[in-house]
Amino acid sequence: MHPIFIWSLLFALLMLLPCSLLASMQFSSLAQQHPDAPLISYDIKQDQKGYIWFASELDGLQRFDGYELSHRKILTDKELQSAMANVNQLLVDSQQRLWVSTWGQGVTLLDQQLTISMRYHTKANPAQQLPSDRAQSFFEDQQQRIWIGTVEGLRYVHAADPSSLHQVQLLPDLRVWQVMQSDDGTLWLATSRGLYSLSEDLTELQHKPLPALSEEDVSLNPAEIRTLVLVDQGIWLGTQLGLFFFSFELGQVTSRYPAEFGVINTLFQPEPGQLWVGSGAGLFKINTGLAQPQTPEHFLQTADIRKFFKDQTGVIWVASRNRGVFKVNPLPQNFKAVPLPLKPGMAEKTLRRIYSQTIIDDRIWLGVDHDLVSYDLKQQHWQTHRLPTRRPHNQIQAVTRDHQGQYWVGTDLGLFVSVAPEQEFSQQALPDAIRQLAGITSVAADADGSLWLGIWEKGLVKWPQQNPQGQLEHYSITSQPGDAVISIISDTSDSIWMVSRFSGLYSLERSTGMITRYHSGANSLIQLPSDVLLCLEKLNEYQLWVCTNQGLFFMDLKQNQSELYQVAQGLPDNRVVAINAQEPGSVWVSTKRGLAELNLTSKTFRRFAEKANINALLLETRALNRTASGQFWLGTAAGLYQFTPSLMQDYKFNAPMVISKLKADQQQWLDPQSSEQGPIELPAHTKEISIHFSFLEYFFTDGHQYEYRFSGSDPEWNYLGHQHQVSFNRLPPGRYSFEVRNSLEHSEQSTARLHFVIPAPLWQDKRLWLFVCLVGLLSVWLMWQVRTRNLHQQNSRLNELVSQRTKDLEQANLALNQQARTDFLTKLPNRLAFSEQFELLQRQAIRQKSPFTLVLLDIDHFKAINDTYGHDAGDVVLAKVAQSLTQRLRQRDVLARWGGEEFILLLPETSAEGALIVCEELRQSLTQMNILYDEQQISVTATLGLAQLDDLQLELIRWQSAADLALYQGKRTGRNKVVLYQADTAPG
Repeated sequence: MHPIFIWSLLFALLMLLPCSLLASMQFSSLAQQHPDAPLISYDIKQDQKGYIWFASELDGLQRFDGYELSHRKILTDKELQSAMANVNQLLVDSQQRLWVSTWGQGVTLLDQQLTISMRYHTKANPAQQLPSDRAQSFFEDQQQRIWIGTVEGLRYVHAADPSSLHQVQLLPDLRVWQVMQSDDGTLWLATSRGLYSLSEDLTELQHKPLPALSEEDVSLNPAEIRTLVLVDQGIWLGTQLGLFFFSFELGQVTSRYPAEFGVINTLFQPEPGQLWVGSGAGLFKINTGLAQPQTPEHFLQTADIRKFFKDQTGVIWVASRNRGVFKVNPLPQNFKAVPLPLKPGMAEKTLRRIYSQTIIDDRIWLGVDHDLVSYDLKQQHWQTHRLPTRRPHNQIQAVTRDHQGQYWVGTDLGLFVSVAPEQEFSQQALPDAIRQLAGITSVAADADGSLWLGIWEKGLVKWPQQNPQGQLEHYSITSQPGDAVISIISDTSDSIWMVSRFSGLYSLERSTGMITRYHSGANSLIQLPSDVLLCLEKLNEYQLWVCTNQGLFFMDLKQNQSELYQVAQGLPDNRVVAINAQEPGSVWVSTKRGLAELNLTSKTFRRFAEKANINALLLETRALNRTASGQFWLGTAAGLYQFTPSLMQDYKFNAPMVISKLKADQQQWLDPQSSEQGPIELPAHTKEISIHFSFLEYFFTDGHQYEYRFSGSDPEWNYLGHQHQVSFNRLPPGRYSFEVRNSLEHSEQSTARLHFVIPAPLWQDKRLWLFVCLVGLLSVWLMWQVRTRNLHQQNSRLNELVSQRTKDLEQANLALNQQARTDFLTKLPNRLAFSEQFELLQRQAIRQKSPFTLVLLDIDHFKAINDTYGHDAGDVVLAKVAQSLTQRLRQRDVLARWGGEEFILLLPETSAEGALIVCEELRQSLTQMNILYDEQQISVTATLGLAQLDDLQLELIRWQSAADLALYQGKRTGRNKVVLYQADTAPG
C-alpha cells in the first residue's frame, strides 16, 4: 500500500479523537464580541501605532482599536459608483504607508494620513498600470522594493518612489501567490507554476519544480504553490496537494508531510519548531522539530483559514473566509473559570450577587441572591440547598460548621442548621428564641459549641453552648442605624474579632468579657485609616490584615505597630474588598480595580486584573479563599475563578495607548494627532466633546482599566474603570490638555495625550473689546475737546457706565455661582447646593425643635427607558419629572437632583405622617404624567424612601442612608410606592 495513503488513513482516524491541546489554546471569535466584525476576511496587519487592519470581502478595509471598527475608503468616489472594494491583502511598508490590494479594482496606496496617495490598475497611466486588477500578494524586500503579485504577473516599485511600476523581464506573466526573501537576498516566489528563486539583483531566475506525483494527485494542479514560509534549513511549501519541504542545502524539494490538510492557503511559524497550516479544512498545528512526523493537531475544523498574523503583544490573529476573525491568547492561562449555577429561566451569563463565600473541607459554600449553593471541589459539581421559609431570602450572609459537624447558615430571615451537606437545612430543632432571630449578618462557632451571631443594627449575640432554652447573651456594639457585625473570627485563642460596617474593629476577650474597639480616632490603641471595614484576616494572636476603603492595613498588636498600603505603594485601588494571607510569603488582595499579590519580602505588588480578563467591578466582598492544597478561589458576580499562585506566570503587556477618536458635536477626527504647540482647533460653539481611547492589547480588552486627568480640573488622575471614552459638556473657550493611561501599567508608552483649543466667539474676543474701548475713549476725548462746557455731564455718563459695568460683573459672578450649584438638565439644585441647604435647615430645625423629613425618589426602570427610547428620551423624562415635582411642592421645600435618575427632597417642619401624604401625592402625579417623545408615550413611576430620625444632629449621610434603605425596601417589594424608614425592621 502507498505510504502516503497509510499516513492519511491514520490521520483521519485520529481526527475522530478529541484534541488534547484545545484546552491549552484560547480561541476568541471577534464576530461574537463585535457584530460589525468582518465575516469574510483574507488578511490582517498592524500599523506602527498599534491599530489592527482587516482586509474583508464584504466590509472592505476596516481599522480596529479593540472596541470599535471603522471603515476606510480605498477607491475614488467615481470608482465607488460602479464597484465594491473587495479587499484581500494588506502591507504596512517601512515608511508606515498602507498598501491595499483588491480583487477586481487593483491596488491602493494610502499615505501616513490614510488618504489615497496612488492607485494601480489596468486602466491607469502606463507608469501605474498592472497586468491584472486581481492583486493578491504584497512583499517589501531588504532593498525596500514593494512587490505586487497579481493573477497575471509580478510588478514592483521602489518604496522611495512609488510612482512607477517595474517588471522583471526574466519572469513570465503568471499567477504569483506569495513572495518571500531569505537572508542571502534571494527572493522566493510561490506561483501557479511552482517555486521560483530570483537573485537579489533580479538577473538570475531558477525554477524549483515539485517531485513527480502519483496519478491521483495529477487531477489537481500539481505545480501550483499557494503559500510558503522560510525556516533555517529551507522552505515549507503549501499546495493543493499537501505540505512539502524545500531544502536549501540540496536545492530541491526533499519531502512531503504525511498528512492530509486539504487545500493549503497559508503557513505560519509562531516559534521555532512549530508550524501552523491554514487550509479550507481548518487550522493544523505540527511539530517540525521531531525526527518522525506526528499527526497534526486540528482546530477550527469548519473554518476556511486564509491568513495568520502575530501582533506586537503576541496575540495571534486568524483570518478565515467563512467564520470571520479569531484571536489566540498568547499568554499563560493562570485562571480557570467556574460559572455559577443558574436557576430555571435565567439567561446564560446572568450575573449573581455573592453575599458570602466559605470553604469547608472540599466544598465551597456560597450565598448567592436568594439561594444557598455549594461546589464540590472533588466532584466538580454544584448543589443547591433549600432553606424552608415562607418568602425568599434576600441575603445569605454566613455559613459555618460547629464542633459536632453541624452546618449553620445565617440569613436575613433567620438561622438554619443541617447535620450534613446532603441533608436539608431547617429550624425545627431550634429553640423559639433562636427561631425568632432575623437580620443575621455573620455566624461563628466556638470549640465548646457556642455560637456567635451578628445581628443587623443590634450588635453581637452569643448562644452559649447551644443551650436548649435558647438563652442569649447580648453585646451592645454596632447598634447605630445601618451598622452591623459583618464578619466574626473565632478560634482557639482567647480573643474573638469582629468587623463592623461603620464603627471599626472589635476584640472580645472570652476570659474577662472586655471589649476593645479599634477605630480611626486618635484615642484608638492602633489608629485605623477608616471606620468603614469589609473584612479581616488573622495571621496569629497578634497580627491581622484589615480590608478598608482607604487601603490594605496591617496591625501588629504585640509590637503596637501598623502599616498601610495604598495606591502609592502599588495597590490597584484603595478600596480593598477581600484578603487572603494563607500563602507563605505573600498576601493576596482583591480590590475594586482587580486582584493583586503583595510580596512581603520586597513589599511590592503584582497585578492580575487585566491578564485574568476578570471584570474588576464584579469582584465580591470577602470572596477570596484558599484550600489546604494551595488553590485559591476568587468569587465574582460572573462566577468563580480558581488559580494556584505557585503555578502562575507573570507577564507585562507591550502595547501603546492611543486616542482613537475625537468627537465635537457632529464633527469627528479618527486617530487625532496633536501637540502642545499644535493643538486641534474645535468649532467655537462646541457643546459636547467626546474622547475615545484604547490600550491596544487585543485579547484582554474587557479587562483594561483607565484613568485620566484634564487641564483646568483636578490635577489628580481620575479613575474610569473599563470605560473607554469620556465626555465634556459646554467647555468655555480656551486651550485644553487631556491625558489618559492604563491604570495598571504606568509608563510613557501606556499614556496618550490630546491637546485641543476652543476659540472664543467674536463677541468674546478680547481684541475686539479692546478696540471698542479705545474707540470709546477717543470719542470721549474728542467730545471733551469740542464740548468742554458739557464736562460735568460727560463725567456723569462715564460714572454711570462704570457703575453699570460693575453691576454686570456682580451679576455675572452671581450667575456663575448659581450655575455651579444647579443641575444643567433639570435646572434643580445639585448635590452641592442641596448639602448646603440641608445644613442650613438642619440648624434651623434644631433651634426650633421642629421635625423635618428627608426623601429619596428613584425613577423606576429608568435604564429600560434609556435602552428602549434612547438617552435623549431619558433626559426628557428627567426634566419632566423635575418640573412635575417642583409644581407640587411648597416654596420652602428643597428639591434637588441627587444623581442619575435619583432625586432628593427635604421637607422642613413636616412630620412623618405629613411627609407620607405629600410623597403619595407626588407618586400619583408621576403615574398620571403623559410624556410624549418622538410620537411615543412614555409612562413613568417612581419609588420614594422617607427618613425621619430622632437625632436631628446626624450628618446628611446618615439621613440619606436611612432614606436609601427605605427606598431599597420599596424597590425590593415591587416599586411604585412610598416607604418610611423603620430602624427596627431595616433589612440586613
